[in-house]
Amino acid sequence: MSSQSRRRVLVSAYSCEPGLGSEAGIGWNWVREIALRHDVWLLTRENNVARIVAEARELGLSNLHVEGFDLPRWARWWKRGERGAMLYFYLWQLGLAARARALDRRVDFDVVHHVTFASSWIPSGLCLVGKPFVWGPVGRHERVPDRFLERSNWSLRAAELAKAALKRCGELCDPLLWLTRARADLILSIGEDFAAELPRPWRAKTRPFLACGTELEALPRSRFARSERFALLYAGRLVDLKGVRLALEAFARFHARAPEATFTLVGDGPCRAALEARIRELGLERSVSLLGKRSRKDVLAEMRRADVFLFPSFEGAGMVVVEAFACGAPIVCLDHGGPGEMAADGRGLKVPVERDFDATADGLAAALEKLHGDEELRSSLAWTAHRWALEHATWPAKGARLDEFYAFAERRRVGRAA
Repeated sequence: MSSQSRRRVLVSAYSCEPGLGSEAGIGWNWVREIALRHDVWLLTRENNVARIVAEARELGLSNLHVEGFDLPRWARWWKRGERGAMLYFYLWQLGLAARARALDRRVDFDVVHHVTFASSWIPSGLCLVGKPFVWGPVGRHERVPDRFLERSNWSLRAAELAKAALKRCGELCDPLLWLTRARADLILSIGEDFAAELPRPWRAKTRPFLACGTELEALPRSRFARSERFALLYAGRLVDLKGVRLALEAFARFHARAPEATFTLVGDGPCRAALEARIRELGLERSVSLLGKRSRKDVLAEMRRADVFLFPSFEGAGMVVVEAFACGAPIVCLDHGGPGEMAADGRGLKVPVERDFDATADGLAAALEKLHGDEELRSSLAWTAHRWALEHATWPAKGARLDEFYAFAERRRVGRAA
């Protein structure tokens, strides 16, 4: 098949909804880009179908066929919101395999593509379809180091340790996960750490590729001038994985030297009560704002007002970073995981993960002070990050590589069958 042929593509996107950010928005944007180039059959959660169908109709994507799939009620009565979400996703993938195989017998797909969730420790039911299989982008979050959990309460520490153990057990012992990795004809890897840990024979079929993208347009140079009050922003779940306690402590140290600075945190999560108490303890009520969860539109508006995006996350992806870049906010982050990789080449300042919490917070504060005192550097980082996002991380730019990915998967499948 020519690399330019229109293909019949089966897409698995558990989380997929137009108009949202995070995983749901990533799922929809991938589906839309694939449907702009190929004929797509989408398997997703039942509660996503109506909005996807309406958006597809508005965009004229008549070649996008959407099928909802959920486990029977008796197999999901225990799932409530985020409680049990990852276990349900795992079981959903098991059930998806039979549904995908039946659909393939009717349509005869050229390629199957697993999009969301981007979890490297959970298998994909699409590996059992028997067609050229693209897995990802997928990646992993490294365990948060124990020294950065000391300020968490015992339940949050226990939950973090339990999640880390479950993920490690899955990676080592789950036969369906090993089958997913083995049968994938192309693995799109979020971050270098995950790709480096794959067995050597599988690295040849692995390509680095960010899951996230942006639709924002070029900003005028005037956007990159510093605001009257040096405005810092954090956006994400209020969890230790994303380093939100580190961010607050770093700001407190920086604020002592730059009292006009402000810090806005957008998001919600289990660390919120502890953060509110710490803000009162530090006397920062006038300088720190906890806005809670906001719409994607509001988050982007906050990003356009920010002078720096402070995001000391330990995660392997850091999907929000791309949108901050596109909105003109350079990053201060840890030299770790996805955010650290994205901050390279003059797009932000990376701080080493030090021997303890306080030393790392001091390093982040020093980076903030450096940008506060050097407007030319801060503006240059912001402009460089913005241009990189527009050139390499827009959804159309990602969609343009689909033919390359699918042709690679097809060639490998033919080679394996020969």
